[in-house]
Amino acid sequence: MQSPLATYRRKRDFSLTPEPGPKRARARSRLIFVIQKHAARRLHYDFRLELDGVLKSWAVPKEPPDRVGVKRLAVHVEDHPVAYASFEGDIPKGQYGGGHVDIWDRGTWTPVDDPREGLARGRLLFDLDGERLRGRYALIRMKAREGERAENWLLIRERDAGDAPVKTKRPRKAEGRGSTTRGSVAPVPQSDSATSRMSSATAKASASSRGSRAGKTQAAVVAGVRITNPQRPVAQVTDVSKLDVVSYHETVAQWLLPHIARRPLAVIKCPGGDFGNCFFQKHASDPRRPGRTTAGPNDPPYMKLATLKSIIEAVQNGVFEFHSWGCSFPRLDRPDRIVLDLDPDPAVDWPTFRAAADRVRELLDDVGLRWFVKTTGGKGLHFVVPLARRYTWDEVKQAAAILAQRLVDEQPELFIATASKAKRSGKVFVDYLRNAEGATAVAAYSLRARAGLPVSMPIAWSDLERDVRGAFFNLRNVPELLARRKRDPWADYGEVRQGLPKGGR
Repeated sequence: MQSPLATYRRKRDFSLTPEPGPKRARARSRLIFVIQKHAARRLHYDFRLELDGVLKSWAVPKEPPDRVGVKRLAVHVEDHPVAYASFEGDIPKGQYGGGHVDIWDRGTWTPVDDPREGLARGRLLFDLDGERLRGRYALIRMKAREGERAENWLLIRERDAGDAPVKTKRPRKAEGRGSTTRGSVAPVPQSDSATSRMSSATAKASASSRGSRAGKTQAAVVAGVRITNPQRPVAQVTDVSKLDVVSYHETVAQWLLPHIARRPLAVIKCPGGDFGNCFFQKHASDPRRPGRTTAGPNDPPYMKLATLKSIIEAVQNGVFEFHSWGCSFPRLDRPDRIVLDLDPDPAVDWPTFRAAADRVRELLDDVGLRWFVKTTGGKGLHFVVPLARRYTWDEVKQAAAILAQRLVDEQPELFIATASKAKRSGKVFVDYLRNAEGATAVAAYSLRARAGLPVSMPIAWSDLERDVRGAFFNLRNVPELLARRKRDPWADYGEVRQGLPKGGR
């Protein structure tokens, strides 16, 4: 039997195209879908559903529908590998499908009936749970016309139980004089300015009634952003909903924004709140949405989120983690920090790791560099050293490498500066490569998409008297800690501008 990816393989030269190779994937409990905006010879949208270890694919000439009853032509094309679901980038000109590809939407899909039977008979009914598209859809195969080679289908947004009824008006004479009788109200009244200005306190106060309200509205509004499926649970965290994640970001935005607003960003998205389906996105994918900016006409669309609304919109669209570049707009050629990432082997206990952190502190003090420390939300710590923006990427990376190597030279039994896992047993890896151009580090106050929803938390040195790794700081306790904190240990971080030590570049 011919491989379902044989046609995909035949059409591509994988020595020239960056597209993933033709490899089938193992079956998973949750099926994914992806829609990719493809600027080939003609702009179109590639609609792909995972099934039997491949992506069943259709080319949709117009933007896929998000309103009930809207139909789009969908031309059936060859199956693609599941790895294609994370593909973004440029297919070289002259190659099949040459042009730029961006992820337009992504999430999970659930067939209503047997999907194989549905595809065979030409009527596939399914539910989408994505960042943009949610609800019931159908793919209907059209009757082939004489001479047609393509297999044409229709992609249709169907009505489901979660859709709001269509507004209707009664005849004027039936309403009576002065009557204000109307049809059904939409789930989120966009004109309700009080709702648009929902504060964290309001969100928390309404938590007890969200269950009954969600059954009726299926949405909320925070900072002017419509939050769909607010009561959807975060799969790997007990008693945390999507609205809880949104409320966290609304609460901490005043602390988070100074660390991300002026920097290019990358994000980790987890469609549907499922940490098993997360993916890393480095560039903005849609010029019409907030968060896209370019440094020049030939530069990629850097992601920039500079307002509370843009953060909330990102979270609404599945973002859990914010990772920042080591530079700020507009001088992306001049880094303004060093990050020394201390990543201990799992066998390293807290007293040993604390001793390693002590040595890093002493080294930075010895060379005259002001430093700040934060948790990573994982098992490590970040030492962050602000810099004046007058050095090249190579100079800053070299300075970080020299600092890391000094630690290794002085205490080779404790530190290692190479990424080899085989040699890291019982040691602390000093990762200085986060200082290369285009590399990122998790931002201060960002959540981590892990059990317990830990936070990358800026801390004072005295906080290291106890083991603060992992989920010690998390979505639940950080807002309260910030509210009663008397002093911010990073209060003057933004004011520090220092040079590299002599011999350090």
